[in-house]
Amino acid sequence: MAGRQKITGEKIDIDEIIRIFDLKNIGRSSATFDPDKLHWLNGEYARELSDSEFYNLAVAKLKASGVKLESFPEKYVCAGLETCKGKINTFDELPAYCGFYFTDNFDYNPEGVAKHFTAENKARLRAVREALSGLEKFDAAAIETTLKSTAGKLGVKVGGIVHPTRLAVTGSNVGPSLYHLLEVLGKEKVLARIDRALRKIGC
Repeated sequence: MAGRQKITGEKIDIDEIIRIFDLKNIGRSSATFDPDKLHWLNGEYARELSDSEFYNLAVAKLKASGVKLESFPEKYVCAGLETCKGKINTFDELPAYCGFYFTDNFDYNPEGVAKHFTAENKARLRAVREALSGLEKFDAAAIETTLKSTAGKLGVKVGGIVHPTRLAVTGSNVGPSLYHLLEVLGKEKVLARIDRALRKIGC
């Protein structure tokens, strides 16, 4: 998460913990609780879940948060959640991380708007829209090639169009792989969201 120091450590199997545990080594003064390390450890376990386990837990969390998943095809939900597996540490993070898949009326991150919704980037977003609209095969590989080519034609690094495009279609500065999430959303929805962002930027 933003502003949080990256935590690394060693995850020990529960059977190994039981084997090496000894009450004689327990001291009151050394007892600590590290929420950041717990957050990291939870992510390690989340990444070990099978696809079906991750899907079931993710669906339960999204429904509990008010997301109306029944309004979307199961194939679409599954594809969206596949882009999130291995990217979150707790399922509480999921609604904010991938909620954009399930609503077109999301808010834009204010810091992102100030940084990426500029007059300069409006022209870049128009170029991105034009390039994406011409794709016959709207998959991650074709999208990546197209965006990199568009950046080259504009004379900017690919990040110069990736960041405003991400904000335009998700409302956030962070999230799943842009190329893959664009594929999941589909061309029609992506173009409509870019149009919405272009109206947001104004003149």
